[in-house]
Amino acid sequence: MPNILFSIVAILLCGLSSVSAAPIHLIDQQGREVVLQKPAERIVSTFTPANLFSLSLGLADKLVGIGGMTKNSPFINKQLGNRELSVVGSRSAGTSLETIIALNPDLVLVFGKKDGYRLADRLTSLGIACLIIQPETFSEAQQVLDLLAKATGTQDKAAQIAAENKRLENIINTGLTALTKEQRLRAYYVNSSDLYRTASEKMFQHQLMTIAGVDNVAKNIPGFYPKVNVEQLLIWQPQILVRESNDSSKVDEQLAQSLVSPLSKLPQIMLPKGSFWDMPSPMAMAGALYIAVNAYPEQFKNVDVNAEIARFYQVAFGDECLSPLQSMSTCL
Repeated sequence: MPNILFSIVAILLCGLSSVSAAPIHLIDQQGREVVLQKPAERIVSTFTPANLFSLSLGLADKLVGIGGMTKNSPFINKQLGNRELSVVGSRSAGTSLETIIALNPDLVLVFGKKDGYRLADRLTSLGIACLIIQPETFSEAQQVLDLLAKATGTQDKAAQIAAENKRLENIINTGLTALTKEQRLRAYYVNSSDLYRTASEKMFQHQLMTIAGVDNVAKNIPGFYPKVNVEQLLIWQPQILVRESNDSSKVDEQLAQSLVSPLSKLPQIMLPKGSFWDMPSPMAMAGALYIAVNAYPEQFKNVDVNAEIARFYQVAFGDECLSPLQSMSTCL
């Protein structure tokens, strides 16, 4: 009898072992199949949105290298516990293949453009698993979150973030319910460094405005941050400006010029500096809520936007004080 019991236990343990050791099959956003033998433990993220998705899933301790313009980000540095990770480059300056290889990663997150494709092919040929991700919409951002969660065994956290984003979206939709099409404001999106660079329909920022209930006047202009002229801008007659924030004063100087002085009198919604709300990120829905509340204060008069967004940051990043709307006095 003891021998029979021992055999049964051994069989069960072997079965559990085989289940836990089952390979993880992934399909990235380029349709490539990627197979991991176990959840990724050493991750290199090569651009800013990928950094943010990783951090939202609680993967700070599994990141061994990062890319993008993150060195001076208080948000990212705090999430990393002020650890000095190896910087592998950026989309604008290029990514160092040698640096990535030296970090011995078991998963690399690569942006889906030409240079990214080449990098992924090279790393794959060296036996290093790569996921090509290219979130350009809110739904694609959720796909990235789910994909990375599956690769790292963090599906429960991804589900929590998805639920929070849905909650914020429901707040937006409820506030906009009584708004007619004619009542929706015509909005012009302003690039942080140039008044005449805006967001086309193909860009994530257009989706951000659409979900927030404002009509992007430049939606039919093709290109990435397309250039427009003064005449076109005045013909559109926007009713509100949605602005990115940085340390540059160029846009303010442009608005002060006599030709566009009517625009300087328009209401302006400034996306908080360092919020990452103006890009595909796990927290972008908070940006949509922020735009909606400021564009239509009467429709959202019963919404405490600070509290709602703080709740999101508590769930997604474990600290409501990471919200860019939280005052220093309440978070000391």
